[in-house]
Amino acid sequence: MTSCCLLYLYKQPSLPLPLHPPLPISALLTHLLVYISGDKMVSGSYTVEVPFNVSAARLWKGAIEEPHILYPKLMPDFFSKAERIGEGVGAINVFYFAPAANLPPGSLNKNKIEVLDEATFTFKNSSVEGGLLGVRVQSFTYESVFVPSGPDSCVAKIKFEYETIGDQDLSEEEIKPNREGSVGVLKAVEGYLLANPDVYA
Repeated sequence: MTSCCLLYLYKQPSLPLPLHPPLPISALLTHLLVYISGDKMVSGSYTVEVPFNVSAARLWKGAIEEPHILYPKLMPDFFSKAERIGEGVGAINVFYFAPAANLPPGSLNKNKIEVLDEATFTFKNSSVEGGLLGVRVQSFTYESVFVPSGPDSCVAKIKFEYETIGDQDLSEEEIKPNREGSVGVLKAVEGYLLANPDVYA
């Protein structure tokens, strides 16, 4: 729940973002118990692959270059506003949640852009504030690669990596909102682009 990734608050229920019809999504979850400076933690990751019926270039423009513009426009019930502070790698995306997101008033998600490679449609950010950060995880990153599969289609390969606070791994209940939310916002952008074929053409 952006980039393109949105990390929702601890125990946040799954948001009814536009995920219809059912998507052929493949997912993989891995985790590893490790020790750093004598403290236990879990280093984990999970991946999602989702097909889209728009080109990688158009999806990149909408979901990666202008999520701060499109997300509040396409999903005003969930995002009251958004902003990008700075440009390129190092810029900060801030998303403010609306009441329908069922989060405490003033909730936001702030992410720092770590990788922004339009040539390979590769994007990566790290959580700075909000979501599970400081509650259940000490670090969280989101990475997406849009792989062209045709002139007007692509596959989004999404990977999340995290390090927990303590030795308890994230549960499916904690992972699911973020996984589904990240797909939901991409699907909302896809729907907008299909309805407006001249946008980012």
